[in-house]
Amino acid sequence: MILVTGATGLVGGNLIWHLLQKNERVTAICRSTSKLDSLRTIFRFYTPYPDEYIARIDWKIGDVLDAGSLHETMINVNTVYHCAAVVSLGNNADILLDTNVAGTRNMVEAALEAGVQKFCFVSSIAACGRAVGTEKIDEKSVWEDNQNRSLYARSKYYSEQEVWKGIEKGLNAVIVNPGVILGVSGTNSGSSQLFYQIKKGLKFYTNGGSGYVDVKDVAKVMIQLVNSEITGERFILVAENCSNKDVLSWMADGYGKQRPFINIGKRTLWLVGIISEILGKVFHFKPLIDRGTALSATNREYYSSRKIQDAIGFGFTPVSRCIDQVCKFMSQNGK
Repeated sequence: MILVTGATGLVGGNLIWHLLQKNERVTAICRSTSKLDSLRTIFRFYTPYPDEYIARIDWKIGDVLDAGSLHETMINVNTVYHCAAVVSLGNNADILLDTNVAGTRNMVEAALEAGVQKFCFVSSIAACGRAVGTEKIDEKSVWEDNQNRSLYARSKYYSEQEVWKGIEKGLNAVIVNPGVILGVSGTNSGSSQLFYQIKKGLKFYTNGGSGYVDVKDVAKVMIQLVNSEITGERFILVAENCSNKDVLSWMADGYGKQRPFINIGKRTLWLVGIISEILGKVFHFKPLIDRGTALSATNREYYSSRKIQDAIGFGFTPVSRCIDQVCKFMSQNGK
């Protein structure tokens, strides 16, 4: 039996779809307050009958922060895909760290106790090291823990350390570090914010850039790695290194909107992020832009996915094609 955390999120939801296509038995952890609307939207990208597939999932009420419930949930589980994570900072710094670090620690310990055969952890390129200039960041790039790292990046790096500790104790595990993940999610968070903002007519862009990847490719790679003999390794998953301007322009083309044409500099966006965080704390709302998003939006970084290509020979979907598919789906479904 397969256990998936973060089942209603972008990665978890798309992963479950691909697992169900292989007739796998899937158990998903969800909170008692979880709603399935986002998962229904994800499945609708693939089928007009999403509820038929949702009904095939064995739902277990639980929380990655509740170690006791995890031990019970992992009975008879042989494979774990740990996709649950908090991405945005906003007012939830403690929640972000707890979910991403303590939650991963709990999952690793429960998997070790249950004798899970394979554990796949979804990290991020944010947890990778840095390179100089246009050199490409790879799995061996050295991590430096400093104030230029966002809280999310640090939380994913610390989470990876929990998985490595588990590997040292005998856990058969792999780690994937996807780039900016693009796909249908059913929520207005993460990269989905970009699609929603472009559809409303976003005029601004930044000079930054990063590695991007189709969520369908992330799910497929995870399944291939779990079904392989590969263990104790981490893999960067990036289809292409794209400028933010190009990505936003492709989104605008997909919606038939005007391409963004006003450039926002790093200092301006950083100041907006600080002010937004302060206002968010005072008036109790999650800001669209914080210091972390400001930093990532203005940095230009390049990543290498050579390791995963050499390991399993995987060919990634072009970023422009992925964006076009998402825009068409969202337009046709009023999203």
